[in-house]
Amino acid sequence: MALTPEQVQLVKDSYSLICKHSEPYSILFYHQLFLKHPFVRALFPDELAHQTSVFKQTIDVLVENIADLARMRPTLATLARQHVQYGVDTYQYAIVGAVLIDTFAEILESRFTSEARKAWEALYAETAAIMISESSTGH
Repeated sequence: MALTPEQVQLVKDSYSLICKHSEPYSILFYHQLFLKHPFVRALFPDELAHQTSVFKQTIDVLVENIADLARMRPTLATLARQHVQYGVDTYQYAIVGAVLIDTFAEILESRFTSEARKAWEALYAETAAIMISESSTGH
């Protein structure tokens, strides 16, 4: 299900604000992820500087291509296969999505409207569906 033009704009606008935050959201995201779901810590290297950078770059590209997510399918397929190799289970996509969106809500506070949350949830659901599909088919 494609995002509406309004949702695309909400994601872009909110992401612009998120990226201006004093602390990189990717660092806050991993902190919250490990705090709320400590069992996933074992899936990551001890040193997270590279991981937080790559995670942010991935979200950057996703937001840049939000109006045409089909273009992202090959990249997401590769990413999905890597996640399988790392030991990621499909149910963990929901955990990551919830923590990511909650991290954005924490950063933006009242500026993260219910409409912005729904737009991010739609984007994440579509992205995760592609990745789960690719990881289960082994393409």
